[in-house]
Amino acid sequence: MGEESRLRAVVTLAQGMAAAHTPRESWRAAALGACHALAGSFAALSVWERELGRLRVLANVGDRAPDEDEFPDGEAYPVHQFPEITEFLHERWAGGGEPNAWVETADGPAAGFAG
Repeated sequence: MGEESRLRAVVTLAQGMAAAHTPRESWRAAALGACHALAGSFAALSVWERELGRLRVLANVGDRAPDEDEFPDGEAYPVHQFPEITEFLHERWAGGGEPNAWVETADGPAAGFAG
């Protein structure tokens, strides 16, 4: 995806979120925008609930499995199952940097997105 296409995808994501009227609409717009910007077929938007030590899924979009809900109630995963998230973000933030997207594919971490 070229720089112009990526910029267009970010603008589309921002427009979708700006047009959202409810939290769920904003979650869907963010997940769909990220999915499109990264040329993916599926995206999940999660929130890190640090006090509970878990990632709670807010929205699933794209090619969902038959049992996956778009807005799941209670779908959460212990953050320790994803050490790359906490290690990556800690290193970046501790060093004064800003976080980037963390992208995982069916084959593992996507090259060029997590650093």
